[in-house]
Amino acid sequence: MPQLSPLWRVWTPIAALAVGISACVVSSVQPLTVPLVYKASSKQPGLADSFACSNVAAIQATDARTDKTLGMRTHESKPLKAELSASGDAASWVGQGVQSYLTQAGIHVQGSGPRLVVALDSLRASESIWHRASYEGHVAISTWLLTAAGQSCWQDRFEGTSGDYGYAGNIDTYQGTLNGALDAATLRLTQSQGFRNALCHCGN
Repeated sequence: MPQLSPLWRVWTPIAALAVGISACVVSSVQPLTVPLVYKASSKQPGLADSFACSNVAAIQATDARTDKTLGMRTHESKPLKAELSASGDAASWVGQGVQSYLTQAGIHVQGSGPRLVVALDSLRASESIWHRASYEGHVAISTWLLTAAGQSCWQDRFEGTSGDYGYAGNIDTYQGTLNGALDAATLRLTQSQGFRNALCHCGN
């Protein structure tokens, strides 16, 4: 039986490893549609009882985007890319997400207090693919507090970003990334001293 040379014994496992790695590389990138479904994160911070005034009469959300393209999927080592799109009611997604986050933060949505208006200005996502994929999400919202008479007594704009890593083209990972970006923007809202102050004087 012929004996393998030392060099061949070294290169055989290396070659096998190279073949295995190349087999794991994503070879195609297809267009993808992400359904907008909000699910509260278990990582949301507990902010209950930190507001001097903690009531809003209602939350009204609108989709104010002029560009509704969600983003792009791109391959890190090949000239491959495909468009990302979102399905579902973006306004409902924003309204549900903001209300869920504010409720966990200790703000009560009931008949008293000012009305909170939230407009979705931007919703973007990207995916960078190789063996696995890196995900990034970005959300921008404009917010107003309105008196019972409908007069604006405060307004501001907030942005949030989020990221994740996992298998390529994973809808759950996309949804978690976008929800995380919305949570981050809403966190900035709750941290705004102008918002906290307006919660007290806008309802008068």
